[in-house]
Formats: sequence, C-alpha cells, structure tokens
Amino acid sequence: MTTEVRKSIQKKQQIVNEVKEKIDRAKLMVIFDFTGIDANAMADFRKEIRKKDAEIKVIKNTVLYRACNGTELYDKIDIFRGPSAVIFAYEDIVTAAKALKEFLKENESAKVKAGLVEGAYATPEKIEELASLPSREELLAQLFATMMAPVTNFVRVLNAVPQKAVMVLNAIKEEKEKQG
Repeated sequence: MTTEVRKSIQKKQQIVNEVKEKIDRAKLMVIFDFTGIDANAMADFRKEIRKKDAEIKVIKNTVLYRACNGTELYDKIDIFRGPSAVIFAYEDIVTAAKALKEFLKENESAKVKAGLVEGAYATPEKIEELASLPSREELLAQLFATMMAPVTNFVRVLNAVPQKAVMVLNAIKEEKEKQG
C-alpha cells in the first residue's frame, strides 16, 4: 500500500471519527433528504439552525453509515441512500425540530429520513411529534405559572379579608348615620 493511499484512508477514518463524535454529542440527530433545495435556502436554514445551538452538515452516505455504527440507525440501510443532510442539535432539541419543520413546510421537496433522539431511533413521524411539543422556554413559563398559582390565590385571599372588613365597617357606619 502506498503512502498516499494510507494517508487517504487515514483522512477518511478521521472524518468518520469526527462525524461519530458529533453523533455521540448530539441530543438530536436528524437525517433529511435535501433534494430540490437551492443553495440560498440551505444557507439561510444553516444560519437559522446555528441560532438554536445546532448545525447542519452534508455528509456522504458511506461516511455517515460508518459513523452510525453502534447506533440504532446502522441497521436501516435505506436511510443512507440519496442526498443526505444531517442536523445535530446539542441543547434544546425541540427548537431544532421546530426549525426543521418550518424549513420543510417552505421546501416541500425535502423530507426527513430518520433520526436519533437521545440515542434512540426516531421515525419521521416521531420527529414531527417532537416538533409539535412546546419549547423549553414555553414549558418553563407553564411550570412557573403553575407554581405561582397557589401563591397568587393566597395573596388574593389575604387581600380580600381586609377589604371585606372595611366594607362591613363602612356598611355599619352608613347604617348608624341613617339611624342617627
């Protein structure tokens, strides 16, 4: 084997290792077919997805297949046919899934092939479900509102007691003035 061939093999193995590291680090990985998407739309989507602490990579299927060794995607060989772009989301998986859903609405020729959510295989339907969940911020707001409801109600009850006492005293005063 020549030195050039060895270097080529090492470089390819390094690329596979880099993709494998991204797969291991990502909380969400979605493989989608980007057929029919123009470069400007893809560039805009890349910018949008970066804001969500995620990234998009166009990866050769052979590299992606080898990097998926040891995951639940490895047995699903049909996923690795045709053009493939991959979203890796490292933090909030719902916002990345929502961004992909919006992108797919605008670009109907693209479609989700499959993905991994926290390391578990996810069908396109599961990823669609994930995109319909409330975002982390929305869930936190709902949790905060739920936690604050008893406190708010307690304060209202405490405020109502003096108000009612004042109203009763005021009624007694008015009654005495009428009588007196």
